[in-house]
Amino acid sequence: MSAVAEKEKDVIRLVERVIVRGPGGEEKVRAKIDTGADRTTVDKILADRLELGPAVSRVTIKASAAGQKVERPVVDASIVISGRVYELKVGVADRSQMKYRVIIGRDILRSGDFLIDPSRRKK
Repeated sequence: MSAVAEKEKDVIRLVERVIVRGPGGEEKVRAKIDTGADRTTVDKILADRLELGPAVSRVTIKASAAGQKVERPVVDASIVISGRVYELKVGVADRSQMKYRVIIGRDILRSGDFLIDPSRRKK
């Protein structure tokens, strides 16, 4: 047996309820778990409502549609998923036409805290 115990992993679905916290409060929203996204992204309207900002930096990403490069602001935020709190820098994008206002990216997933089970029903 290893001297270092492996930490307990939570099983999550492809869509999870998360809490986004900022200076203006917090909101519980459904988020898409995206193993292909480098960075967690929050909708601009949600970021404005929670008073996330000012931008601490900017990031250029390759948008999936036609390979366009898009520059996005990056802000500090707190994300709670499955009872675990993550303080991190998140991208801000207009997701008003998207089904999910938050994308959970590899910046959170690489923590090793989760196993993703796509067969589990969404909440």
